[in-house]
Amino acid sequence: MGTAALYALVVALPFAGTSLLLPPVKRFCFARGWLDHPGGRKQHRTPIPRLGGIAFFVSFAVTVLAGVALAPTLTAVPEVRALAPEIANALVEAYRVRPQLLGLLAGALLMFLVGLLDDFLGEKFPVGLKLFGQSAAAFVAVGSGIQVEFTGVPLLNAAVSFLWILGISNAFNFLDNMDGLAVGVAISSAFIFFLNALALDEIFLCLILAAFVGALAGFMRQNLFPAQIFMGDSGALFIGFMLSSLTIIEHYVSPASSSLFPVLMPPLVLAVPLLDTISVIVIRLSERRPIYRGDRCHLSHRLVAAGIPEPQAVKFLLLLTLALGMGALQLANASVARSLWTIAHTGALAALVLGGIALRGSLDRALPKTKSEKPAETL
Repeated sequence: MGTAALYALVVALPFAGTSLLLPPVKRFCFARGWLDHPGGRKQHRTPIPRLGGIAFFVSFAVTVLAGVALAPTLTAVPEVRALAPEIANALVEAYRVRPQLLGLLAGALLMFLVGLLDDFLGEKFPVGLKLFGQSAAAFVAVGSGIQVEFTGVPLLNAAVSFLWILGISNAFNFLDNMDGLAVGVAISSAFIFFLNALALDEIFLCLILAAFVGALAGFMRQNLFPAQIFMGDSGALFIGFMLSSLTIIEHYVSPASSSLFPVLMPPLVLAVPLLDTISVIVIRLSERRPIYRGDRCHLSHRLVAAGIPEPQAVKFLLLLTLALGMGALQLANASVARSLWTIAHTGALAALVLGGIALRGSLDRALPKTKSEKPAETL
């Protein structure tokens, strides 16, 4: 009970921090004119503040830094050790992961600042310079020891880690195209990774993920449809960087694992942003358009075009993330046969979703338009 209460406290503190920071951030955006104005492919009807990522970034960073600074003092208190001995022991050993933690926070800050520049400058920010900044952030993380280990080749491990961090960071930037979608998928994914870390007794990682979820949950309250504030590129890139880096730090192979299939858990849990990014890039390349130019070809937009209201489309993708994630959790202790079944199930589910969207779109284009007196159905 003591351990659960401490996890709840770690969630609550950054949740409160984000909630308290959002009002002044919104006032600041209105005062400075840093707003996302309606028009074009955008659906909102009034200007919306677009620097919400500042609130949850600051809240998360302060929570983690305060926790690290206070850990030696707290773990020396007998009452704290008696309340949650597992967490106390993990904090005592936190110095072992200090280089990775510093690399994580330094890389997150750099990625956040790159996104913030993009929020300020917009199209004036050169794409090449933006990619360079993102690459520098990924390099900081990889250089601090945040690297996969499953290839067995150090240079290849570093390359895979670098590309994973860069890819997932941009995938969440792409996914931030509908109210509550990117932050909701991030919270759902982080919750799945928290459950896996908890099962494998990775207590320190559980604390980081709990603080991350709390900071994002405080923002999500005001980002759901109709959104009162947007996270901006700074928030989306920070989220993608954190999830990609934490999935590298986390372990997935338990003593009961019979293969290396558990390392597929991160791409399965993050299948929604990955599928969205891949499908959008394929569409844009096929139409000979720059992949960084926004459009309405994302999964969420295609669901809405198929007749699903925007809030329900977001809920559907969040439930899909949770469904894929819960299935992927089985990989840690699964046999080879069970692992293959889980992967096949995930692939079939993804194909069903993409195929259903494509079929509905084809039918809408092929069938004549008829006026209906019935209201639109919702999920």
